[in-house]
Amino acid sequence: MTTILAPSEWDRDESWPRLARTTLVLFVWLLPFHSLVIALLFGVAGFSASAARTIAAWKEVAVVALALATVYRTMAGRGPGSYITVPDLAIAALLCTGAISLVVANPMFRSGIPAGAEYYGFRDAVFFMLLYFVGRSTPEIARSDRLFKHLFLITIVISVVAILERIFVTPEMLVLLGVASYLTDFLGLSSHTAGNEYGLPINYWTWFGGVAVQRAGSVFMHSQGFALPFLLLMPAATAFVFNPKASRRGLLYLGYAIVWTGLLLSITRMTILLCIAQVALFFLLKRRPERALGTISFAFFAMLLTLVVMQGGLTFVWETLTFQTGSSESHLQDWSEGIVAFVQQPWGYGLGTTDSPPVRFGREPITSDNMYLSYAVQLGIFGLAALMTMFAAIMARAWRTAWDGLTEASRRFGMVIFITAIGILGNGLTSIVFSSNMLAYVFIWMAGALVTVSEAALSKSAVAKRQIRPGSLEVVIS
Repeated sequence: MTTILAPSEWDRDESWPRLARTTLVLFVWLLPFHSLVIALLFGVAGFSASAARTIAAWKEVAVVALALATVYRTMAGRGPGSYITVPDLAIAALLCTGAISLVVANPMFRSGIPAGAEYYGFRDAVFFMLLYFVGRSTPEIARSDRLFKHLFLITIVISVVAILERIFVTPEMLVLLGVASYLTDFLGLSSHTAGNEYGLPINYWTWFGGVAVQRAGSVFMHSQGFALPFLLLMPAATAFVFNPKASRRGLLYLGYAIVWTGLLLSITRMTILLCIAQVALFFLLKRRPERALGTISFAFFAMLLTLVVMQGGLTFVWETLTFQTGSSESHLQDWSEGIVAFVQQPWGYGLGTTDSPPVRFGREPITSDNMYLSYAVQLGIFGLAALMTMFAAIMARAWRTAWDGLTEASRRFGMVIFITAIGILGNGLTSIVFSSNMLAYVFIWMAGALVTVSEAALSKSAVAKRQIRPGSLEVVIS
C-alpha cells in the first residue's frame, strides 16, 4: 500500500522563502562586520554620531520589515500550516513583558531610567526575538546544509582576520581604525576602556603571570564579541565538516583547524571550554564516542602543552579556578548585586538597568555579566520564567528533531540547535550572551525554523499512522 500526500501549504509561494533565505545569508555575512564598519564611518570617515546611528539601525529596520512581511504572509494564508506551540507562547510572553516594561516601568516604579537606556534595553533583551516568528515561516532553511556552509565560511573568514590581527595589528593601529573613538565617543563606554593609554576595551588584554597578553577580537573589535558567536558557529562548522557526504575533506579539515585557532586566540576561557564540550556532545549524538573522547583528549593535551610553553600559564589557570582574576572578581560582585536586587524587587526594575545600556547614559548598572540575572532584574520573575520556558521548549523540539527528523539534514539541524542552546545557557552564567547580534539574530531565526520543522515532522508522522490532520488530503493506492 502506498500513501501519496497532497502538497502542503508551506510548499507554495516559494518567492518568500527565497527572499527570506537570502536575507538570512546576508545577516550571516553582514552582522560580523557591523561594528567595524560603523567604527570606520564614525572614527575614520568623520560621519556624525546621528548619521552613523542611522546607518547602524539597518539591522533593526530589517527585523521590523521581515516581521511585518511574515504577518502579512500569514494573514494571506501563504505561510506554513502550524499549531501554536509552547516556544511561541514563551517568546510572545517575553515580547509582551518587554513592551509593558517599556511603557510602565518608569511611571510605576519611579525608576528614573533614561528613555534611551530603556530602548537599548528593549533592543538587547527581546526585540531580536521577532525573528523567531520569521523563522517559523521559513522552515526551508532546515532542510539542507546550505546555511551551515555559509556559517562555516564566515567563521573561517573571521578566524583568518583574528590570526592576522594577532600577528600584525598593534593597539596603535586599532586606534587609527577608530576603535577607541567608536567605544568611547559613539557607544559612551568609557568605563570599559579605563586602565590603558589607548582607549581600547580592557578585555583586549589578559594577564598571564602578571604579563599582559593581547587577545584577538577579529572584526568584532573585542575578544568577547568575537568569541560569543562561536557558540553557534562551532556546532554548525562541526556539523558541516563531519557530514559523511561532504567532499574535499582535506580543505574542510584545514578550515576547521583555522576556526579553532581563531577561537583560541580570543583566550575566552568559558566559551572555549563550552565549544569543546559542544563538539564532544555532537559526536556523542552522532553515536561516535571515539571522536568525542578524541576531542576531549586533544583539548586536554593541548592545554597541558600551552601551560608548559606559555609563561605564567599555570598561574593563570590557578587564578581562574580560585576566582582570583580581575574578571572573576567582577563576576562575583555583579552576581551578588543582581541577586540582592532581584530578591528585593522580584517584579523587575525595568529595561535598561543592566549591562551596557545604563553605562551609555552615565548610570551604574544594577548587575552585569549574567544573562539570567539581566532578565530577572529587568523583567522580573515573569521575564526570567518566560526565558527559561523558551529555552526548555526549543531544546525539547531540537532533541526530538535530532532523533526523529524526516531527513538527515533536519536531524543535523536539530543537533546544532540543541547544542547551541546548551552553549548559550552555559555561557549565560558569565556574560550577556545575546549582546552578540550575530549569535542572537541567527540563532533565534534558526530556532523558529526548527520548531516548524519539528511540527511538520510530527504531523507527517501522524498522517503516516493514518491519524489524518483536518484539512489534509490522503489518496490511498492499493
